Amino acid sequence: METTPVAMHNLGSSVDQDALLEDQDDSTTLGEVINSLGFGKYQIRLTFVMGCAWAVDAMEMMLLSVIGPVLLCEWYLSSWQEAFITTVVFMGFGIGAPIWGWLADIYGRKIGLLSSSFCTFFYGILCALSPSYFWVIFTRTITGFGISGAAQAVTLYSEFLPVKARARSIVFLQSFWSIGASFEVILAFIVMPTLGWRYLVAFSSLPCLVFCFLYKIIPESPRYLLISGQRSEAMSVLHNVATANRKSWYSEDIKLPSKGTRGRIWDLLKPPYTKTTLLMWSIWFSAAALYYGIILMTPVLYTVDRCGNGENSIHGCICKPLSSDDYRNIVITTVSEFPGMIFAFLIVEQLGRKKALCLQFSLAGVFLFMLIICSARVPKTILIFCVRALISGAFQVAYVYTPEVYPTTFRALGLGFCSSFARIGAMITPFLAQVMLPVSDILALSIYACISFAGGISAMLLPIETKGRIMQSTCTLMHNERVVLLY
Repeated sequence: METTPVAMHNLGSSVDQDALLEDQDDSTTLGEVINSLGFGKYQIRLTFVMGCAWAVDAMEMMLLSVIGPVLLCEWYLSSWQEAFITTVVFMGFGIGAPIWGWLADIYGRKIGLLSSSFCTFFYGILCALSPSYFWVIFTRTITGFGISGAAQAVTLYSEFLPVKARARSIVFLQSFWSIGASFEVILAFIVMPTLGWRYLVAFSSLPCLVFCFLYKIIPESPRYLLISGQRSEAMSVLHNVATANRKSWYSEDIKLPSKGTRGRIWDLLKPPYTKTTLLMWSIWFSAAALYYGIILMTPVLYTVDRCGNGENSIHGCICKPLSSDDYRNIVITTVSEFPGMIFAFLIVEQLGRKKALCLQFSLAGVFLFMLIICSARVPKTILIFCVRALISGAFQVAYVYTPEVYPTTFRALGLGFCSSFARIGAMITPFLAQVMLPVSDILALSIYACISFAGGISAMLLPIETKGRIMQSTCTLMHNERVVLLY
């Protein structure tokens, strides 16, 4: 029996959400075409291209853990002013993420991704030239606005992936983030003692410009092209995928979606996505607060370790430059993202997305509580290593789940809003890691542990498990308009 879109809306929560979303033959048919083209040379090349965008994003984010402590001493800032440098980046990120998502749904994933990269480069260079604290705040805010568009690399990448390879491919893509973060710490270790923070900021922005020159080899998503009515362009992209992957052509009917409005914010909170969206915002908030928290607290924990918990003078004890040992330990904890990626890679298909998220958040909460009672430097490094591995893995699974659960018509917007809520958590975390932690490490770490457990609970309450599920094109039924692919 055929169900009309009106009937689907009226059913609301009386039917299983997953079953409701599966009743779409356009999404399923297009998914079968992408599945038949497989994972081959085309996707491998796209992995490295999108990985470049991800590495650049990581460099800009990792920069925050270095530039704040330096300006604290050089410009005689208070701990609140230091924390605000990080917060404004995430404020810009929170504002920009839904805007870039809307832009990617309306005008294409490619345009949104490249525009945001150029914005990041331009204002990154201006930040390096900043003459005062005010200009650092202004330029880092706009830089954060630009960085937020990098999340659309995951949207674009996921829409080229067959079901069997999608989860592990997106998890593997996150390895480029870890590479970028590790490279930034090594770059800081080389540049900071000799050239200073301005050169570090400038060098960190240059890869964004390099990525913009990859414009011609970045494809547009065939799912976006079909949903926006650009049929011939979509067929051309699919032809290129088949040619690169050495797949034989075959005839297949694709029911094209009706020409509806794309990128509507209120679709995120309408049935059957209401509960999913609210829980995803909670998960992304928790993941970002924990991930950026562990990044920012790492140098603070080592500084307090050198100075002693009893001293709290900003320009006395706390204002200490990072030593070679500190940089080495930061590199070690940054490298933890690689085993975190491997762990997520192994469990995301075995346990499913929901259980993988819950397990990683819960274990991270346990290790954060253990960090409270640990004062020795080596065990502290091991626990920080474990927490960062687990939280980075949870972030990776969240990036897998989010594009899978939303349809093409507002997939980029859904990811953008999740990124925006993540940055609300990231805006709060500098005040926990850089202001509260030096005063009371027990209170700060307890708050982080509770946030971690809250993320795990939200994951288990998600109503949809997307493991093995074909990506959806719309949340309504399709018209019977057809196009024939001639392979």
